[in-house]
Amino acid sequence: MRKLLAMLTVMVMLIISVNITVSAAIKFSDVGDYWATEAIKWAAEKGIVEGYPDGTFKPEKHVTEAEFVAILARYVQNTDKQKIAERQPGKHWAQSIYDELRRWDLPLKGYNNDKIKDSAITRGDVARVIAAKNGFNLDERQAVYYMYENDLSNGMIPNRMTFDSYGADQPLQRDQITQFMKLLNSKGYTTFLGEPSPKGNAGPADIIGIVDVPKSDAEITDDMFDELAKEKGVTNPSQAQQQWERLAKSGGITSEEQITPEILDILREKAVGFVRDDWTTLSDKDFEGYKQAILYDLKNVAKVGNVPIVISKNLFYETKDWTKSKNFLVIVNGRQSWIVPVGKLGNEYQVHDAGVRVEDIFSN
Repeated sequence: MRKLLAMLTVMVMLIISVNITVSAAIKFSDVGDYWATEAIKWAAEKGIVEGYPDGTFKPEKHVTEAEFVAILARYVQNTDKQKIAERQPGKHWAQSIYDELRRWDLPLKGYNNDKIKDSAITRGDVARVIAAKNGFNLDERQAVYYMYENDLSNGMIPNRMTFDSYGADQPLQRDQITQFMKLLNSKGYTTFLGEPSPKGNAGPADIIGIVDVPKSDAEITDDMFDELAKEKGVTNPSQAQQQWERLAKSGGITSEEQITPEILDILREKAVGFVRDDWTTLSDKDFEGYKQAILYDLKNVAKVGNVPIVISKNLFYETKDWTKSKNFLVIVNGRQSWIVPVGKLGNEYQVHDAGVRVEDIFSN
C-alpha cells in the first residue's frame, strides 16, 4: 500500500512538473494582458516562436526577414524540415531556408543578400509574402487589401481599414508576427477580390507559391478600401481627412500643388483656428505682386527655415469690418501658419507685418 501511494505521489509530481514546465515555456515576464497575449502563447506552444534565455519575449522587437522566413518555414507542412534545419558552412544561418522557399518564388529580398536577411522586414513585405504563399502575385497595395479582405489583419489604427492605417512601411514586430500566424492558422481558403488563386486553394499550413502566376493588374483605389471597410462594419475617415493625415506624416505642406480643393477646406480652418467667411479671390496680377513681396520680406526671418514658404491665392481674406484688412495665411516650415497683413501704396505691394498664427496646423 505504501509503495502504491509512493508511486502515485511520484506520478502526480511528474504531471505537475510537466505542467509547470509547459506553463513556464509560454509565460514570458514581459508579456502582460494585451491584444497579442493569446497569439504569443499560441505561437510559443506550437514551437513557431521562442523566447529569450532571460525569460522575456521582447514583443516590440523588430523581426528580420531571416527570422520571418524561419517562422514561416517551420509553420507550413510542405517544407523539407531536414533541409531548413541545415546550417551551411560559411553562409548565413538561414540560407538553407531561403534555398527551400525559393522553389515557390516567394517575394523575398534576401535570397542572395545577407544584409537584407538581417534587416527588419516591413509589414507590407509580409503581406506580399503571405499572399504569395497562398498563390496570389500581388503588389504591396493589393496585398494590404488582401490581408483586410481575408481578416488576416485589422491594421495598426483601431476602427480603420485604409492602406495607410495598415502601416505597410512599418517594421514588423515580434508580437505582430504571432498575430499574423494565428489568424492565418484560423483561415481556410483565401481570395483576392472574391476570386481564388489561379493555382488553386492553399490551406493555412500549405505553400503553393506564385511560380508561373502573372502579377495582378487590379487597381485598388481608396474607395475600394472604404467599401471593404463598410462590409466589415468599419467606417473610414473621409478621403480629405486621409489626405490631410498623409501630409502630416510626410513633412507637411511644402508646395501649393498640395493644397487640393479637398485639403483647402481643412487647411483654412486649421490655419486660423476657426471658420472664416471672408475668403476673397485675388486677380493673378495682385496675387503675384503680394507673393513676391511676402517672399522678399520673410527670406531673412530667423524663424523661417529651409522648407519652401507656401503662399496660395486661395488663402487670402479681406475682413468685412470698416478696416477692410487684407491678409494672407502663409504656410511656413511645412506646419506653421503665419498671418501676413498686406496692402498697396500706389503700385507698390507691401507687407505690413508677419507672425505665427498656429504653431502646428496638424496638431489641433
